[in-house]
Amino acid sequence: MQLMPATAERYGVSNRSDPAQNLRGGTEYLHDLLEMFDNDLQLALAAYNAGENAVIRYGNKIPPYEETRGYVRKVLRFYNDMKSAEQLASR
Repeated sequence: MQLMPATAERYGVSNRSDPAQNLRGGTEYLHDLLEMFDNDLQLALAAYNAGENAVIRYGNKIPPYEETRGYVRKVLRFYNDMKSAEQLASR
């Protein structure tokens, strides 16, 4: 996961290159973003990429940044592909 220095510090990640610390901090941050945005996965992902203040500044909508919009599309596509694969495997 990619954590900005201030976010890493907020979540107690002292070494962003340490996989265990990075995953713990990143998942805690994503959890908090999901709570902040009422479990709206698109908004949580947009906030993870652009920062929660950017999402709030744009009225709790995905900011009009092409990088952020592309990031949300890419992660959701991967997430949905993985969900579909899991469903097929459980049959």
